[in-house]
Amino acid sequence: MKLTANTNDTYFVTMTVVNWIDIFTRPVYKDLIIDNLEFCRKEKGLEIYSYVIMTNHIHMIARAKKKPLSSVLRDFKTFTSKELYMAIQSNAKESRSKWIIGLLKKAGDENRLNVHHQFWRNYNQPILISNNNVFLVKQNYIHQNPVRAGFVVNDCDYLYSSACEQSPLKVDEY
Repeated sequence: MKLTANTNDTYFVTMTVVNWIDIFTRPVYKDLIIDNLEFCRKEKGLEIYSYVIMTNHIHMIARAKKKPLSSVLRDFKTFTSKELYMAIQSNAKESRSKWIIGLLKKAGDENRLNVHHQFWRNYNQPILISNNNVFLVKQNYIHQNPVRAGFVVNDCDYLYSSACEQSPLKVDEY
């Protein structure tokens, strides 16, 4: 199912880094994502009901009030692609900088839609949240992601997830 241009429906979406590169291992990059999601909430009408930032992908249950969700996600991915690319290049503590930049440039060269690099995969894998049961199943999947990956024992202990009370990104009521 693709996101349609004229819907305000709620979707489970996944945004994945090209080649599954583990970018979000450092808080600086996850914080950049949080800041940009907050911007999209305030300026673009994005409502986020559940989320997790893993090392190479982000899961969210979200909808957009002001414009189609596909447009908001496109803008988010375009902006964060540039911001993250620059952050990786300029981060003196990033020992993997040359390797990551090389992979992002190669992915950009392989996609005629890009000029310099590609950070995100093109497709967001949207799944319509058609009822409360689907919402709860997807929310559980999101919250259990860090547990299944072995990062934490309890989902509420993973900071970059809506399961955590201390999460830097507050979520909307569904």
